This record gives sequence, C-alpha cells and structure tokens, in this order.
Amino acid sequence: MSADLVLINASVQSMNPRQPIFQAVAIRKNKIVKVGTNQEIKTLIGETTKIIDLNGKTIVPGLIDTHIHVADFGKCLLWLDLTRAKSIKELQNLLRKKAKQTPSGCWIIGRGWNPDRFKEKRFLNISDLDVAAPNNPVIFYHETAMICAVNSVALKLAGITVETPGPSGGTVDKNLKTGKLTGILRDSAINMVWKVVPDPREDELLDATALACQKLVEAGLTSVHWIMLSENEISIIKKLHDEGRLLVRVNVIVPIEFLEKTVGFPTSDNLMLHVGGSLIAVDGYLDSKTAALSKPYSNDPNNNGKLLYTTQSLSTSIGRVLAKGFQPIVQAMGDKAVDTALNAIEQMAKQASGKSVRFRIEQAALLNSQLAKRLKTQKIVVSVQPKVIATEFSVWSATENLGIERAKWLHPLRTLLNEGVKVVGGSDCPMEPLNPLLGIEAAVLREDFPEQRLSVKEALYMYTIDAAYSSGEEALKGTIEVGKLADLVVLSHNPMDTPTNEIKNINVEMTVVDGKVVYSKYS
Repeated sequence: MSADLVLINASVQSMNPRQPIFQAVAIRKNKIVKVGTNQEIKTLIGETTKIIDLNGKTIVPGLIDTHIHVADFGKCLLWLDLTRAKSIKELQNLLRKKAKQTPSGCWIIGRGWNPDRFKEKRFLNISDLDVAAPNNPVIFYHETAMICAVNSVALKLAGITVETPGPSGGTVDKNLKTGKLTGILRDSAINMVWKVVPDPREDELLDATALACQKLVEAGLTSVHWIMLSENEISIIKKLHDEGRLLVRVNVIVPIEFLEKTVGFPTSDNLMLHVGGSLIAVDGYLDSKTAALSKPYSNDPNNNGKLLYTTQSLSTSIGRVLAKGFQPIVQAMGDKAVDTALNAIEQMAKQASGKSVRFRIEQAALLNSQLAKRLKTQKIVVSVQPKVIATEFSVWSATENLGIERAKWLHPLRTLLNEGVKVVGGSDCPMEPLNPLLGIEAAVLREDFPEQRLSVKEALYMYTIDAAYSSGEEALKGTIEVGKLADLVVLSHNPMDTPTNEIKNINVEMTVVDGKVVYSKYS
C-alpha cells in the first residue's frame, strides 16, 4: 500500500539512539510507515502520494512544549507588539496610532519594550505615555514581563497615588527627587493595575487563542501541555477542539481548584485532546521571593518565602488527583518546597504501587545534592523552562538574592542529567518567548554556572522523546520511528551543526501534525 506523504532528500534526526539518522520518511494516514534511504522510501510512492523534496533540510520529531499558557498567549496577540521599537519616539508613534483606533476609556495593552534597545537608553515614564494616549488607560509590559509602564489614566483607575504603599514582593517606583510616581510598577505591584483590566469577550478570546494555536505550529510545536489559568479556558479549549482549530495535540493541565470541572473533556484515548494532569502549587516564585526556602533569602534575612502545603495536606491533594486518573504535577520552586513535594510523593507512591503513575515536579528550581539524588531515587520527572532560568540570573539577580553557593544549585540541569533524572523543557509563554529553539539554545549556552550546560542533543531530548515520556506518551511520539504518530518538523538547518548562539535563528519550514501539513513556508 502506497504512502499518502513522503519527505525525501532530508537529514532525518530521528532522536532514536539505535537508528539516529535517515534520508526520508513515509507517512500513511496519521502514522509513520517507513524511515530509510530515498531509494527505500520510493517503493511506497504511488499515484496519489504527495512528494516533498526537502533538498537537504533537517527533519526532527515534532517539538513538545511541556509548560505553556496558550489562552494567555492568545490574549497577548491582541496587544501591541513593542519589540521592534528602537526609540521612545517610535513607541509613542505606535501608541498614538493605536489610540486613534481605540474608543476613549478603553484599555491599550502592549508588551516587549526594553530600554537597552531605545535610542534614549532609559526607561519609559508616565509622561511618555500620557502625551501619546491621554484618554486611554495604558499598560506596557517590559519584555521580561516583571516590569510594566502605565499612564496616569491607568493609575487613577487602579486607585494608585503617591501615598499608596507597594505590595509585598512588589515596587511602585517614585522619582527620587520629586517623590512623584514614575509610572513604573515592578513584580507583584503590576497586579494592582492588572486587576482592573477587563477580560476580553469570549468570542475575542476564542479567536485570539485560535491564532495562538497557529503560532504554535509555526514555531514547530506539535504537542503542548496547556497549563490552564482560568476556568473560562475550559469552554475555549472544547470549542477549538470541536471546530478543528486546535492544530496541535493538547495535554490539558488543570489547576487542582478546577479538578472537578473537567467533565465533558475527551478521554485519554483522544490523541488530539485530553486532560492529562492537575497542577498543585506548593509555594510561590523566586522573583517575588515567595518561593519557600530552607534558609532566608540572602538579601532579605527575615524572609523564607511561603510554603502553601504541609506534607500531609499535599498528600491529600495528590490523592484527589490520582483518584481522577490524572497525573499529579507538583509545582515547587524553593528547596523547602521541593523537599515537601518529595515527602508527599514518596508517601503517595506507596499507595499508587502497581499503577503506572509518573510523578512530575514543575520547576524544582533550587536544589541541593540530597534533593537531586532523591529526585532520581523517586523517579521524578522535572519540568523546566530554560529561558526562565536565564531570566532568573540576568533579571532577578539570582546570585545576589540567594548567595553564590545556593545559586550554583539553581536549576542544575547537568547535575540532574548526570544523576539520571528525566528533565523536560517548556517555554512558560507568554511570560517568555514561544520559540522552542530559543529554549534549546538557552539550555546549551547557560552563561551563569556554565558547568550546568547541556549538549544540543540533550536539549533536543527535553523537547522530544523525554517530553513525551513525561506524560506517558513515549510509545506514540517523541522520535521518528515506524508506527509512531506522524508529527514532524522541517528545519532550515540542523541544530547539531549550528553554532550554539545561532540555534534560535533556525527557521521552521514545515510542521506536520497527525500526518497533515499544518504549516509550510512554501504555501
């Protein structure tokens, strides 16, 4: 029987250690039916077979993002893109144009500015935004998403004045000379304004999230672990699935608060959409100093962060997740939180003995040698976002906040791999850029504590076969092998042969999901 689609004259990086490289791939319906030489694949070409000659381009397994907020990414696509603004004047021109198209009083949101790119080499301030949009509330996020600039209208709607104290873990900037508000909010202070921003209508969010799905396949993603943040995403996901607009395979991760609201989702037998796991957050975040540490933050001696669960209460929550047949995904940032997570998982693993359960810790950011060994002993999958790691050092100043000895144990990926721990990769988009190749590059470059760098192949495993393993789907995807789902990505260059600081610039030329070409730069 002939193939429906064949890809020939390629460098096929199968990510299968036993048979790593081929020339061509044949697909029938939604499965890979043959990998081999061009000559071997030609035996499956029939009258109706579509043939794509890739002229030496590289094929890798479909990339998998294990931590992404798709609906929030969709919302961001409705915002102004400020990444190309090379000066404050350029940014003001973008804002003026948007203000003319936006009714008075309606919010204007943007993201991606960075003073390092501005000709003026300074932060935005309140007057910059007031001049360009005097009648609309404006909130413009810095590209790190932990800083924003707002105008006077936005501050007034949020009730923020010079007398308003900054919240715990956040700062409302004031001019050192005049004491007036600068319009810059940092960390948790951003929520003081964000809480008064209205949500988009459901039809707007539906279309925006569908656009986000298109962006996913353009980035070479064929599967995502969609971390839900709000209950209204349930209906969005179902509608996109029913309308055939998901485009990628979706493993939904529901917060434990929404655990009972998953009725009506397709079962795990559905290869395009199912609820795979439930997220339980044990502590807060490093950037707000709410991650739970065994010893205080180095520059905040009275603060150990915030532990949200005891071992027993976490065990009870994990039990609820297991009872639903879902994967427990425990989010733990600080070493104290990771210790609590491991204690609870060890307790519940005994109860789940005999069942095929893969426990996963999201982040496991701050570790020590004992915790690293326990992660291996308890066969925990660790899910990280490599670009977030870079941000924690470059923006959050991890070494200053934790001290150099502890900072050495912040996301020690090489150490974990050497211990035999499965580590998988995601983006945390929209908090960080979507591009999975950027995440791969970040894991390979690792500028802070470079002894924790990974090889390109190891980083690719994080987004392919190991990512599939993390959700118990390694028999279905993650490598290019006969019998596996036909999820493939064509890249302009082979990441293995590309200078490490140029991996992020590799172009995605084609994405195949379920045997169908869902994106191609040639069409």
